Amino acid sequence: MKQNPLSIEELVEAVIGKTELDDRSRKIVEKRFGLAADKPATLQELGNTYGVTRERVRQVEAEALIDLKRAAAKIAETDKLIEFIVDYLSGTGGVRGDDFLMKDIYNLSRPESEEAVFKNKLRFLLQLKDTPHFQKENEDYYDFWYSQEDALATLESVHSSLLRQLKKTEEFLDILRSIIVPQHITEPVALNYISVSKKIGVGPYGDLGLRDWDEINPRTVRAKIYLALKKSGRPLHFTEIASMIESHAPTVHNELIKDRDKFVLVSRGTYGLKQWSE
Repeated sequence: MKQNPLSIEELVEAVIGKTELDDRSRKIVEKRFGLAADKPATLQELGNTYGVTRERVRQVEAEALIDLKRAAAKIAETDKLIEFIVDYLSGTGGVRGDDFLMKDIYNLSRPESEEAVFKNKLRFLLQLKDTPHFQKENEDYYDFWYSQEDALATLESVHSSLLRQLKKTEEFLDILRSIIVPQHITEPVALNYISVSKKIGVGPYGDLGLRDWDEINPRTVRAKIYLALKKSGRPLHFTEIASMIESHAPTVHNELIKDRDKFVLVSRGTYGLKQWSE
């Protein structure tokens, strides 16, 4: 093998080559983890292919993983890969979203595989070791990897503090700084933590905040108009607003006319926020 901790393709082949898997088990592993395809196969798809139940496929996968983990433990390069990933995670605060980590490592390496297959292979190898740890998507977070328990605890502490305090005010960066300074966390690390959150997002104009805020996730044309005017800081013609929010000009004009509590006509076809004149 090459002296390169990112030679993922060769490492996958080496691990599988040291197992005692039969031909069917190897093919199930290959398809289940997407080692030769963009998208991993589902249990049902594999069951249909081999004429067995989903549960039987699950059993074959579980038995194969035991053998694969034993094989990975015998190959020094897998430890080098893990050391590299853990060291990389240390620079991101010990946490990184699954999609981001896969993309990062893909860009750092010179893979022979297509990007989607490379990522599948990397995920496969990481699952064969005890670290880094994988946190499956739940109601609070997207899929992410973390190096150790204290990194997970710090992420959860920052996240819960942000959610609690953002319900009282919308001064996002001020709150973020007040939370991370005592914990000696840098802003880039804190923003990396936030990237795995389902509750915190980035608005159309780069603002950070709770995903249910109109400023972050404007759901109606009226909300989008209000945000466009607020961010521009000046009156705009309705056609300009329509272009900014990618909506039909007549629809935008109609909303501006209807909501006199928020919008005011400044000149022919040009509107501003009523609050500017109060």
